[in-house]
Amino acid sequence: MVEVICLKKKERRNNMSNISEKLWKDFLLTDFFVLEKGNQNNMASLKLGNIPLVSAKKCDNGYKDFVAPNKKKLYKGGIITLNNDGDGGAGIAYYQPYTMALDSHVTALIPKLLMNRHHLLFVAMCITKQRNRFGHGYSLNSNRLRSFRFMLPVDKQGIYPDWQFMEDYMKTKEQQILKPTIEKLCKHLIINNIIMGGGGVNYPRLIGKHLISQKYLQRYNEVSGLKKPTIQKVQHHTYQLQHSIMEWTDLLEIKVA
Repeated sequence: MVEVICLKKKERRNNMSNISEKLWKDFLLTDFFVLEKGNQNNMASLKLGNIPLVSAKKCDNGYKDFVAPNKKKLYKGGIITLNNDGDGGAGIAYYQPYTMALDSHVTALIPKLLMNRHHLLFVAMCITKQRNRFGHGYSLNSNRLRSFRFMLPVDKQGIYPDWQFMEDYMKTKEQQILKPTIEKLCKHLIINNIIMGGGGVNYPRLIGKHLISQKYLQRYNEVSGLKKPTIQKVQHHTYQLQHSIMEWTDLLEIKVA
Protein backbone atom coordinates (compact mmCIF):
# COMPACT_ATOMS: atom_id res chain seq x y z
CA MET A 1 0.00 0.00 0.00
CA VAL A 2 2.80 2.41 0.94
CA GLU A 3 4.68 1.56 -2.27
CA VAL A 4 1.58 2.30 -4.36
CA ILE A 5 1.10 5.69 -2.68
CA CYS A 6 4.77 6.57 -3.16
CA LEU A 7 4.51 5.62 -6.83
CA LYS A 8 1.47 7.85 -7.27
CA LYS A 9 3.31 10.74 -5.61
CA LYS A 10 6.26 10.22 -7.96
CA GLU A 11 3.91 10.29 -10.95
CA ARG A 12 2.39 13.56 -9.70
CA ARG A 13 5.83 15.14 -9.33
CA ASN A 14 6.63 14.08 -12.89
CA ASN A 15 3.39 15.66 -14.06
CA MET A 16 4.38 18.91 -12.35
CA SER A 17 7.72 18.98 -14.16
CA ASN A 18 6.08 18.13 -17.50
CA ILE A 19 3.48 20.91 -17.53
CA SER A 20 5.62 23.06 -19.80
CA GLU A 21 5.96 20.11 -22.18
CA LYS A 22 2.23 19.39 -22.38
CA LEU A 23 0.22 20.05 -25.48
CA TRP A 24 -2.36 22.79 -24.95
CA LYS A 25 -5.47 23.61 -26.91
CA ASP A 26 -8.08 26.36 -26.75
CA PHE A 27 -11.69 25.53 -25.88
CA LEU A 28 -14.91 27.47 -25.51
CA LEU A 29 -16.45 27.84 -22.06
CA THR A 30 -19.65 26.45 -23.55
CA ASP A 31 -17.84 23.23 -24.50
CA PHE A 32 -17.87 22.20 -20.85
CA PHE A 33 -20.23 24.53 -18.99
CA VAL A 34 -23.76 25.86 -18.95
CA LEU A 35 -23.53 29.62 -18.38
CA GLU A 36 -26.06 31.12 -15.99
CA LYS A 37 -25.98 34.70 -14.76
CA GLY A 38 -26.50 35.39 -11.05
CA ASN A 39 -29.88 36.68 -9.92
CA GLN A 40 -29.30 38.64 -6.70
CA ASN A 41 -29.68 42.26 -7.80
CA ASN A 42 -31.22 43.89 -4.72
CA MET A 43 -28.59 43.74 -2.00
CA ALA A 44 -30.54 46.00 0.37
CA SER A 45 -33.39 43.48 0.59
CA LEU A 46 -31.17 40.58 1.66
CA LYS A 47 -31.18 39.47 5.29
CA LEU A 48 -28.28 37.98 7.21
CA GLY A 49 -28.11 34.20 7.25
CA ASN A 50 -25.86 31.19 6.64
CA ILE A 51 -25.66 31.13 2.84
CA PRO A 52 -22.59 32.70 1.22
CA LEU A 53 -23.31 35.53 -1.19
CA VAL A 54 -20.78 35.40 -4.02
CA SER A 55 -20.08 38.71 -5.73
CA ALA A 56 -17.50 40.05 -8.20
CA LYS A 57 -14.78 40.48 -5.57
CA LYS A 58 -11.09 40.02 -6.28
CA CYS A 59 -10.47 38.11 -3.03
CA ASP A 60 -12.07 35.79 -0.43
CA ASN A 61 -13.39 33.44 -3.13
CA GLY A 62 -15.85 36.18 -4.04
CA TYR A 63 -17.67 35.99 -0.69
CA LYS A 64 -19.35 39.30 0.08
CA ASP A 65 -21.60 38.29 2.97
CA PHE A 66 -23.76 35.50 4.38
CA VAL A 67 -27.46 35.81 3.69
CA ALA A 68 -30.77 34.10 4.37
CA PRO A 69 -32.67 32.33 1.58
CA ASN A 70 -35.13 34.38 -0.42
CA LYS A 71 -37.41 33.46 -3.29
CA LYS A 72 -34.58 33.53 -5.81
CA LYS A 73 -32.65 30.49 -6.99
CA LEU A 74 -29.66 29.24 -5.02
CA TYR A 75 -26.76 27.56 -6.80
CA LYS A 76 -25.38 24.23 -5.64
CA GLY A 77 -21.69 23.76 -4.92
CA GLY A 78 -19.35 22.00 -7.31
CA ILE A 79 -19.34 24.82 -9.87
CA ILE A 80 -17.13 27.72 -10.95
CA THR A 81 -18.15 31.35 -10.61
CA LEU A 82 -16.77 33.93 -13.03
CA ASN A 83 -16.73 37.66 -12.28
CA ASN A 84 -18.27 39.62 -15.14
CA ASP A 85 -16.92 42.98 -14.00
CA GLY A 86 -15.85 44.71 -10.81
CA ASP A 87 -13.06 46.82 -9.36
CA GLY A 88 -10.09 44.61 -10.14
CA GLY A 89 -12.15 41.43 -9.98
CA ALA A 90 -13.32 41.11 -13.59
CA GLY A 91 -12.30 37.85 -15.23
CA ILE A 92 -11.45 36.04 -11.98
CA ALA A 93 -12.88 32.54 -11.66
CA TYR A 94 -13.42 30.71 -8.36
CA TYR A 95 -14.21 27.11 -7.52
CA GLN A 96 -17.26 27.08 -5.23
CA PRO A 97 -17.76 24.01 -3.00
CA TYR A 98 -20.92 25.13 -1.17
CA THR A 99 -24.48 26.14 -2.01
CA MET A 100 -24.55 29.89 -2.58
CA ALA A 101 -26.51 32.97 -3.59
CA LEU A 102 -25.08 34.64 -6.68
CA ASP A 103 -24.73 38.35 -7.39
CA SER A 104 -25.98 39.49 -10.81
CA HIS A 105 -22.41 40.60 -11.64
CA VAL A 106 -21.25 36.98 -11.54
CA THR A 107 -21.86 34.07 -13.92
CA ALA A 108 -22.21 30.47 -12.76
CA LEU A 109 -20.31 27.93 -14.86
CA ILE A 110 -22.24 24.70 -14.32
CA PRO A 111 -20.35 21.61 -15.59
CA LYS A 112 -21.92 19.64 -18.42
CA LEU A 113 -19.78 16.61 -17.58
CA LEU A 114 -18.58 15.04 -14.36
CA MET A 115 -15.76 17.12 -12.87
CA ASN A 116 -14.22 16.81 -9.43
CA ARG A 117 -12.88 19.72 -7.42
CA HIS A 118 -9.34 19.27 -8.75
CA HIS A 119 -10.58 19.59 -12.33
CA LEU A 120 -12.60 22.68 -11.45
CA LEU A 121 -9.71 24.27 -9.56
CA PHE A 122 -7.43 23.78 -12.56
CA VAL A 123 -10.00 25.16 -15.01
CA ALA A 124 -10.65 28.17 -12.76
CA MET A 125 -6.91 28.86 -12.73
CA CYS A 126 -6.73 28.70 -16.54
CA ILE A 127 -9.70 31.04 -16.94
CA THR A 128 -8.28 33.54 -14.44
CA LYS A 129 -5.04 33.73 -16.46
CA GLN A 130 -6.96 35.94 -18.90
CA ARG A 131 -8.28 38.38 -16.30
CA ASN A 132 -6.15 41.26 -17.63
CA ARG A 133 -8.38 41.43 -20.71
CA PHE A 134 -11.37 42.59 -18.69
CA GLY A 135 -12.40 45.50 -16.47
CA HIS A 136 -15.05 48.19 -16.05
CA GLY A 137 -14.64 49.32 -19.65
CA TYR A 138 -14.63 45.78 -21.04
CA SER A 139 -16.84 43.49 -19.00
CA LEU A 140 -17.76 39.87 -19.62
CA ASN A 141 -21.22 40.30 -21.11
CA SER A 142 -23.32 37.46 -22.53
CA ASN A 143 -21.82 37.63 -26.03
CA ARG A 144 -18.24 37.66 -24.76
CA LEU A 145 -18.96 34.77 -22.41
CA ARG A 146 -20.31 32.64 -25.26
CA SER A 147 -17.20 33.32 -27.35
CA PHE A 148 -14.74 33.12 -24.43
CA ARG A 149 -11.86 30.73 -25.13
CA PHE A 150 -9.29 29.40 -22.70
CA MET A 151 -6.39 26.95 -22.84
CA LEU A 152 -6.30 23.45 -21.35
CA PRO A 153 -3.69 20.66 -21.51
CA VAL A 154 -4.72 17.90 -23.91
CA ASP A 155 -3.92 14.25 -24.54
CA LYS A 156 -1.15 12.98 -26.83
CA GLN A 157 -3.46 13.16 -29.82
CA GLY A 158 -4.04 16.85 -29.09
CA ILE A 159 -7.82 16.46 -29.17
CA TYR A 160 -9.35 15.97 -25.72
CA PRO A 161 -8.54 17.66 -22.39
CA ASP A 162 -6.19 15.62 -20.22
CA TRP A 163 -8.36 15.55 -17.09
CA GLN A 164 -6.11 13.07 -15.30
CA PHE A 165 -3.12 15.36 -15.71
CA MET A 166 -5.11 18.30 -14.34
CA GLU A 167 -6.24 16.29 -11.32
CA ASP A 168 -2.73 15.05 -10.54
CA TYR A 169 -1.30 18.54 -10.94
CA MET A 170 -3.71 20.07 -8.43
CA LYS A 171 -3.21 17.20 -5.97
CA THR A 172 0.53 17.83 -6.08
CA LYS A 173 -0.06 21.52 -5.43
CA GLU A 174 -2.19 20.62 -2.42
CA GLN A 175 0.55 18.38 -1.04
CA GLN A 176 3.10 21.16 -1.42
CA ILE A 177 0.88 23.48 0.61
CA LEU A 178 0.03 20.87 3.26
CA LYS A 179 3.54 19.52 3.82
CA PRO A 180 4.95 22.48 5.85
CA THR A 181 1.84 22.45 8.04
CA ILE A 182 2.12 18.71 8.65
CA GLU A 183 5.81 19.02 9.54
CA LYS A 184 5.07 21.89 11.93
CA LEU A 185 2.33 19.85 13.61
CA CYS A 186 4.63 16.85 14.01
CA LYS A 187 7.33 18.99 15.62
CA HIS A 188 4.74 20.50 17.95
CA LEU A 189 3.56 17.05 19.03
CA ILE A 190 7.10 15.85 19.72
CA ILE A 191 8.06 19.01 21.64
CA ASN A 192 4.93 18.70 23.78
CA ASN A 193 5.82 15.10 24.52
CA ILE A 194 9.34 16.07 25.62
CA ILE A 195 8.11 18.93 27.82
CA MET A 196 5.61 16.62 29.50
CA GLY A 197 8.44 14.26 30.41
CA GLY A 198 7.29 11.43 28.20
CA GLY A 199 3.82 11.49 29.70
CA GLY A 200 2.22 11.69 26.29
CA VAL A 201 0.01 14.16 24.50
CA ASN A 202 -3.57 14.19 23.38
CA TYR A 203 -3.26 11.83 20.45
CA PRO A 204 -4.82 13.36 17.32
CA ARG A 205 -7.35 11.42 15.33
CA LEU A 206 -7.46 11.71 11.54
CA ILE A 207 -11.03 12.26 10.34
CA GLY A 208 -11.07 12.44 6.57
CA LYS A 209 -8.30 14.94 5.85
CA HIS A 210 -8.60 16.73 9.20
CA LEU A 211 -6.41 16.04 12.22
CA ILE A 212 -8.59 16.49 15.32
CA SER A 213 -7.56 16.30 18.98
CA GLN A 214 -9.16 13.47 20.91
CA LYS A 215 -10.17 16.00 23.53
CA TYR A 216 -12.54 17.77 21.19
CA LEU A 217 -13.99 16.16 18.11
CA GLN A 218 -15.81 18.46 15.76
CA ARG A 219 -19.19 17.26 14.67
CA TYR A 220 -20.40 19.05 11.57
CA ASN A 221 -24.05 19.66 10.80
CA GLU A 222 -25.07 20.49 7.28
CA VAL A 223 -26.82 23.86 7.35
CA SER A 224 -27.92 25.05 3.93
CA GLY A 225 -24.89 23.49 2.32
CA LEU A 226 -22.39 24.90 4.82
CA LYS A 227 -20.64 22.88 7.52
CA LYS A 228 -21.37 24.55 10.82
CA PRO A 229 -19.13 23.31 13.64
CA THR A 230 -20.48 22.27 17.01
CA ILE A 231 -18.27 20.98 19.80
CA GLN A 232 -18.80 17.61 21.37
CA LYS A 233 -16.68 16.52 24.34
CA VAL A 234 -15.57 12.92 24.30
CA GLN A 235 -13.38 10.82 26.53
CA HIS A 236 -9.76 10.98 25.48
CA HIS A 237 -6.59 9.12 26.21
CA THR A 238 -2.91 9.95 26.08
CA TYR A 239 -0.35 7.91 24.23
CA GLN A 240 3.39 7.73 24.28
CA LEU A 241 4.78 9.43 21.15
CA GLN A 242 7.42 7.12 19.75
CA HIS A 243 7.81 8.26 16.13
CA SER A 244 10.44 10.61 14.79
CA ILE A 245 9.46 13.79 12.93
CA MET A 246 10.10 12.17 9.56
CA GLU A 247 8.11 9.05 10.47
CA TRP A 248 5.15 11.14 11.61
CA THR A 249 5.33 13.25 8.45
CA ASP A 250 5.35 10.15 6.25
CA LEU A 251 2.45 8.57 8.13
CA LEU A 252 0.32 11.70 7.97
CA GLU A 253 1.06 12.29 4.29
CA ILE A 254 0.05 8.71 3.51
CA LYS A 255 -3.24 9.14 5.39
CA VAL A 256 -3.99 12.49 3.76
CA ALA A 257 -3.20 11.09 0.31
